[in-house]
Amino acid sequence: MILAKSGCLFTAYCKGERTVNIIISRVHYYMEKLADLFLLNLLWVLSCLPIITIFPATVSMYGVVRKWIMKKETDGIFRTFFHQFRECFRQSLGVSILWAALAYFIYLDFQIINSNKFLLGILGLFTLLFLSFTMYLFPIMAHFQTNWKNIIRNSLIIAVFSPFSTIALLVILLVTLCLIYLFPIFISVAGSVSAYLSYRICHRLFIKIKAA
Repeated sequence: MILAKSGCLFTAYCKGERTVNIIISRVHYYMEKLADLFLLNLLWVLSCLPIITIFPATVSMYGVVRKWIMKKETDGIFRTFFHQFRECFRQSLGVSILWAALAYFIYLDFQIINSNKFLLGILGLFTLLFLSFTMYLFPIMAHFQTNWKNIIRNSLIIAVFSPFSTIALLVILLVTLCLIYLFPIFISVAGSVSAYLSYRICHRLFIKIKAA
């Protein structure tokens, strides 16, 4: 009887120890992921400081996230990020100039027609389309090897013909901005977390497009 009780206690102890080990390993795993997200976000913020490098830095961040999601081996966050930065610098810089020109054009239009509600409504829809198209620029530049014309065209096409994915990306952006406003500490991982979530959606979309 005593041996039976001892055996039950030993079995319960072993199960409890295994449960604790599983919890510890999962906590360790998520802490590592959080550290990676923090480091990637830090690299992105620092690389954006010259302002003109915002697009190359953002594409590089998406490039790192892409490798994580596709479970590809990396040479570490630093090397992968800056390798991607060098690879995409010229192209993304060119796209950023076109994007900035279009954004400035929209801004000027708002200043000119701020009293005409009808034109403001049309411009608002155009701005929403512009923002939606922007959400796809970085994932597409990180995923596909193509010229800037195809990048812009594909971004527009996907933004229009994949409305649910587009809405999801806009929601991620909105939630990210709200979290930064409510919890300023979130800014330490805001860019990398939003990039990770956004690219997961885009990656599924790219797979469907490739299979079609």
